[in-house]
Amino acid sequence: VEHSRFSFIDLAGSERGADTSSASRSTRLEGADINTSLLALKEVIRALATGGSMTHIPFRGSKLTQVLKDSFVGENSRCCMVACVSPSIANCEQTLNTLRYADRVKERNPESGALSSS
Repeated sequence: VEHSRFSFIDLAGSERGADTSSASRSTRLEGADINTSLLALKEVIRALATGGSMTHIPFRGSKLTQVLKDSFVGENSRCCMVACVSPSIANCEQTLNTLRYADRVKERNPESGALSSS
């Protein structure tokens, strides 16, 4: 019996607080929640990359990491990140941050969990 799971996670709206100063309170809170989830995801990737030196992988850090847990553990797990970027100079900083984050995820070896040195 073969089993598979396909998860699509949309992280659109992860802006810096300074960019959302004129936005509504609910929009700012949503952006803060997304950023919290991204931070938790980064911590999970970091913990997986250290291999055996960390005994605890913080999957409970956010709902996002709980949902994606099966995508990170196991020999047959695969993960793909699609980063949406803008060619506009006005979005240069956000685009660079997105590309750096995606590059860090890309470097993770699914078998060993280690991050490639770049």
